[in-house]
Amino acid sequence: MTVRLRPILAAVFTVAGLVLIAIAALHYARAARGQSEGREAFERRLAGGYTPVSQSTTRREDLPRAAALPAQAGYPFGQPIAKIRIPAAQMDWVVFGGTDDATLEKGPGHVPGTAMPGSDGPPQNCVITAHRDQHFRHLGWLRKGHVIELETTAGTKRYRVVSREIVTPKTVRVLNPTPRPRLTLITCYPFTYIGSAPKRLVVVAEPIARAIRPRAVVAPATR
Repeated sequence: MTVRLRPILAAVFTVAGLVLIAIAALHYARAARGQSEGREAFERRLAGGYTPVSQSTTRREDLPRAAALPAQAGYPFGQPIAKIRIPAAQMDWVVFGGTDDATLEKGPGHVPGTAMPGSDGPPQNCVITAHRDQHFRHLGWLRKGHVIELETTAGTKRYRVVSREIVTPKTVRVLNPTPRPRLTLITCYPFTYIGSAPKRLVVVAEPIARAIRPRAVVAPATR
């Protein structure tokens, strides 16, 4: 009896494994497509506006979804709003407005109610989050002194990492307004944890003086 069950169990486990592989492949394929479409849309946005879209409320992991301050009117939920580049962590991603699951599948998401990427003035603290097994899977590589570039329609601002800490999901102070400009990156932790990770990794960076590089304006061709 046991001998007869072995090929059946082997077939069941094989099929289950193939299904899991297919699900994972589809998940990463959607993420890649989201980044590709996001890059094209971001380039178009540099020359025009964006259309706000509705935000989903589904959640995959316990990442920050909103700050204490409400999102501004006309907030660009689901729209590409910036590009983040971190050479030390091999990151080069389009950042989208909002943190619902559909948005975070496409790329890092800006936490509504925190400072918009590239903006000056209150609330100063720009918070961006992403999943630990996708776009922020190398966030743990960052150490003090590493450089982060954030590109928006206003230009490119460079930041330098000043701190990193492990906190609980209830540590909402990392989302609070700050007296000086800062960039806060958050993902779940530990990276290898199976299931919903119990902690968060928070990386804080501050602007490098005189680091804003305005986008070059290309003059129209003349005959």
